Amino acid sequence: MFLDVRVMCSTQVDLSELCAQGVFRQDLYHRLNVLSLHIPPLRDCLDGLEPLVEHFLDHASRQIGCPLPGIAPGAIKRLSQYHWPGNVRQLENVLFQAVSLCDGSKVQAEHIRLPDYGVRPGLSDVSLEGGLDAIIGRFEKSVLEHLYAQYPSSRQLGKRLGVSHTTIANKLRGYELGRESGRHAADQQSAD
Repeated sequence: MFLDVRVMCSTQVDLSELCAQGVFRQDLYHRLNVLSLHIPPLRDCLDGLEPLVEHFLDHASRQIGCPLPGIAPGAIKRLSQYHWPGNVRQLENVLFQAVSLCDGSKVQAEHIRLPDYGVRPGLSDVSLEGGLDAIIGRFEKSVLEHLYAQYPSSRQLGKRLGVSHTTIANKLRGYELGRESGRHAADQQSAD
């Protein structure tokens, strides 16, 4: 009996690197690596997102047996801002769920349910230049600026942050924030 078999496989790791480390067998790698195709992850090629979205919406609507919905610009924006740790398969599942939830003619942003695992806390407002003390100082100032609007006294802000009002008053003065900075400036002028 003669058997002609072709094996197609995929991986998310660099097998040549694993071979170099001795983790993956080189002979198996060379048997499998007849034709190699590198496909970048979805997060690296979001400019091609809309055709994929249309394809998966069509596929989901056929599976569910409902009319093909359109997609609202807000939903596309939400999809394009996500980091897609589950790659194309996750996009397919998210869109299947969105079509299931959609009761109108368009998938809206609220139909797009994206888990937030794998998201790094945002530091977009804080510069990471300089040493750790400088970075922490900028972050601390940003937190105080943000919370001072809701807690406009050193006592309220100290209670919210779990530190003494004196500590908060000194920090507000040091960062020249709020009334504490105005009081400090007035004290400076009267001393001159």
